[in-house]
Amino acid sequence: METQSDTGVTAMTATIGVIEQGILRRASGYVELGELLISGEDSPPTAAVKVLGRALGELASLSDSIRQKPLASLLEGEALRALGHWSQAIPPLTRATAGGRRDGRVEAWMGLGWCWKRLGQLDTAIEVICQGLAAFPDQPILHYNLACYHSLAGDVQAAIDHLTKAIEIDGRFRDLTGAERDFDAIRADPRFVAAVHVTV
Repeated sequence: METQSDTGVTAMTATIGVIEQGILRRASGYVELGELLISGEDSPPTAAVKVLGRALGELASLSDSIRQKPLASLLEGEALRALGHWSQAIPPLTRATAGGRRDGRVEAWMGLGWCWKRLGQLDTAIEVICQGLAAFPDQPILHYNLACYHSLAGDVQAAIDHLTKAIEIDGRFRDLTGAERDFDAIRADPRFVAAVHVTV
């Protein structure tokens, strides 16, 4: 399973009022809690569905202009993605990437890749993660997820290249490869072994 990161509210723009900031903070907290309640590939448990529903309810109370902004769009998309509503998650996650590096957030591209993969559109998943890397070339989590997708697509060299880059940027990604099922098809390949081997 490719890796997701949290969707915490890290920055608010000056154009968002105090009430809207509070709504976004609550929605963010609900999304984070909902994601914590979900384990692996299983359907979300009742508690997670309830919490994620609260996040969507909070977001629905925002004005349309605020809901269209990258942060609100990201939170909506992440809640829908976590609920398994992948097709519905794509429009808000796409809105969240619209600003590129200026306004977009890494999590939006990751979420899009996640959704497209689960909709059986692996080529599109690869394409959107590549778009994310164009905006954020030094984000190891994007390289790691792209390595997962290329492995599933049978492009071993591209998988190795992106896995190597992820590990070069942050060595902790090496530790994730052992349990990563997306790499099962290439695990015995000498290039994969070399990429994850730790020299003592």
